[in-house]
Amino acid sequence: MPTSTQACTTFVPQFYVPVQNYANYRPSASSVRNITADFNQVTDVDEIHGVNEVNEVSPSSDTYKNTTSRRVLMAVLAMCIVAIAVIAVAVPVYLSLSKTTTTTTTTSTSTSTTATTSTTTITTTATTTTTAQNIPSAFWPFDNNALELYNTGIDGTVSGGPTYTTSVLGYGAAISLTRSSSQYVYITPTIIPFNSRSFTVEAWIYPIGFSASNDYGIMGQCQTTSTNFCFHVIVRNINLYFGFYSSDLQGGTTLTMNIWQHVACVYDLTTGTQQVWLNGNLDGSRSASAYSGLWGITTIGATFQSGSITSFNGYIDNVRYTSIAKNSTEILRDANLQVYYSFNGGSLTDYGPNGINATAVGVLVSTTGRVDQAIQFNSGPYISYTYYPFYFLGVSGYSYTMALWAKPTGSYSAQTLVFVTASSGWCVHFVVTTSTGVLTVNSWMGSGVGAVGPTLTLNTWTHIGYTYSTSNGVLLYINGNLYSSSGSFTFSASGAPMLIRLGGDSGGTSCSPGYGGAFTGALDEFYLYNRELTAAQIYALANP
Repeated sequence: MPTSTQACTTFVPQFYVPVQNYANYRPSASSVRNITADFNQVTDVDEIHGVNEVNEVSPSSDTYKNTTSRRVLMAVLAMCIVAIAVIAVAVPVYLSLSKTTTTTTTTSTSTSTTATTSTTTITTTATTTTTAQNIPSAFWPFDNNALELYNTGIDGTVSGGPTYTTSVLGYGAAISLTRSSSQYVYITPTIIPFNSRSFTVEAWIYPIGFSASNDYGIMGQCQTTSTNFCFHVIVRNINLYFGFYSSDLQGGTTLTMNIWQHVACVYDLTTGTQQVWLNGNLDGSRSASAYSGLWGITTIGATFQSGSITSFNGYIDNVRYTSIAKNSTEILRDANLQVYYSFNGGSLTDYGPNGINATAVGVLVSTTGRVDQAIQFNSGPYISYTYYPFYFLGVSGYSYTMALWAKPTGSYSAQTLVFVTASSGWCVHFVVTTSTGVLTVNSWMGSGVGAVGPTLTLNTWTHIGYTYSTSNGVLLYINGNLYSSSGSFTFSASGAPMLIRLGGDSGGTSCSPGYGGAFTGALDEFYLYNRELTAAQIYALANP
C-alpha cells in the first residue's frame, strides 16, 4: 500500500387485489331497482287535491278530464323510471373516466422470532391515488429518507423498517434493504405513468448474497398479473430482468456481489424496443409492445409481479425515472461519468450527473481557458473536497479515465496536476511533472507503475488523456493521440472511497512516485470516468 511514509501505496398489498376496472362495466339486473307502477290505481287529480266541483259538468266533459289527468301522471312516472335507469348506467361510466381511483393499501410489519420464522401483522387502509398525466423526470436520492426531489405527490414511504448506509457518491446516503424482512419503498398518492410511452429507469444497486433461485425487486408497478399490465425491474437468475409480464427481457451478464453497479431499463415506444443496460453497456434488447397498466402503486426495492412481494437484498441509491428513451451516450454518461468541471466563470460545480461539487483551498481565479474559461493556480491553492466521493477509484482492478487541459506557466519544477488519496494515507500522484517538466501518469500495483509523456510546453495548452484497464494497463494520450503505455497490470487500490486534489498535493510530495508539489498554471475541462474510454472518445475530448 502506498503511504505518505513509503514511496507510496402499493405500496401494493401482499395479497394484491387490482382496483375494479369500470371501463367494461355493465349494470346487472340487481343494480337497478325493479320499479313498477299500477296506473289503474292512480287517484283522480281532483281527488288528490280534495276539490269539489260546484258547477255541473256533463258526463262527456268529466270523462275527458279524468283521462287527461291519468295520461299526464303516466308520462311523469315513465320519465322518472327512465331517469333512474340512466343514472344507474351513467355513474359507473363516470367513475371509469375519472382519473382518481381508490385502492386498498396493506401495510405489513415483520418481527423476526427465529432464524427462519417471522410473525406478520397486516393493517389495511383505503388510499386515494391519482394517476399523473405526465412526469418528465423524478429522482429519489435516498439521503436518509425516501423523498423525491422534483415533484409533488411522489415521495416514497418506507415499509418494513429499512435503514441507510453510505452513498455510492460518498455524501448523503443509500437505502439498505433486507429481503427476509420484506423491506421496500412505496410511492403515494400519485401513480407514475409508465403506460403507452417511452421511459427510462436507472438506479445504483449494491447486491448482497443473491441466489439464482430467488428474484430481487428493484422497481415495479402492477395493475394485474396479465400480459403488459405488470411492470417490473428485477434481478432473476442473478441477471437483470425487465418487462411488463409475459413480455420480458433478461440481460446476459451475471451481476457481481458486494460492489456498486449502475442498472438502466429503457422502453422506446417509437421502435417498440425494451433494453437493459449494466454499467453503461447494453446487456440485452428485444421488441415488445408498450406497457398498458393505468394504475398500481409504484414500488422501489420490491415488485409484486408474482402476486406476492419480491424484495431486494442490499443497497439502492439514486433512482431516476425519465419519460424518454435515453440513448447510449446518455446512459454512458449517467453510469460512467463521475465528475465534469468546465471551470467556466471560476465555478467548481459538477456538470456531470452526480453533483459532486468541489471546494477551493486558497484563492483561485478564473482565466481564459482552452474552452471558455479555466482556473488559474498560483503555487499554493488547489481544488479538493470535504469528503471522499470517488468510490470506484478505491476498487482494485476497476477501470478509470482522467482527461484535462493543462497550461503550465512560470518555470519547470515538480508539480502535481492530479493527486489521489484515501483517509488511510494511501496516495499517488496520478498526473505529475518532473523537475524538468516531463509529464508522467502513475498508478499502483504494490509498487509504482505508469507511463511517461513529453515535456509540457510552457504557456501552451496541452490535452492529457489517461486511461486504465486491467487488459491495457495505463494508456497516455497527448492531444488526442496515444503517446505511451505501461502494459497490462491490476490496479491495487485502497479498498475505500478516494479523494482527488487538483493543482496540488497538500504536502503529500513523498507519495508515489516520490515527487510533486503545487502547480503553477491553468487547468480546464476536467473529466473523471469509472471506465476506460476508447481512443475515439479521448480524441473527441481533445477536439471540442
